[in-house]
Amino acid sequence: MIDYLQINLQENIPLSDEEIKHIDKQRSEFFKNAPGVLLACTLLIMAIAYYFLQNEFSPVWFVFAGLVLFGFFYLMIWLTFRYFKSNWKKDIANGKNKLSSVIINRHKTENDEYIFTFAGRHKAEKIKIPVKKADYYKYQPGTKVLVTYLKYSKEVLELTEL
Repeated sequence: MIDYLQINLQENIPLSDEEIKHIDKQRSEFFKNAPGVLLACTLLIMAIAYYFLQNEFSPVWFVFAGLVLFGFFYLMIWLTFRYFKSNWKKDIANGKNKLSSVIINRHKTENDEYIFTFAGRHKAEKIKIPVKKADYYKYQPGTKVLVTYLKYSKEVLELTEL
């Protein structure tokens, strides 16, 4: 049984300079190697396709297909970056949240993402946040914790047991 009167959520706490630097570091590292890796993968795929289909199509079509393939995936990476960038801007503007709550559930996704579900201020409210692997195995459901997190990026800054 969860006592919802003991659950406390403090919102819009200003970020420290260190936390803002952490967000800026994430922003600069996100797009750093993406074009080079994408170009290498596209060239590898196109080389393999050209080897098997060299008698079927002219080399001009392979170059065109490679450019289209590179452009499409570059656009996907750029749109993803814009999404995360907007979340980082919102987090800087709105600050962080501190939640004193109980872990009501935890699960692991297929992509090795570890997620805790925290009890909200009322019965219908649940807050799901990805956590580090070490924290996932450290805390069990029913544990009372204090979690500091970024609301829009869904990133845990600090997780401690009460």
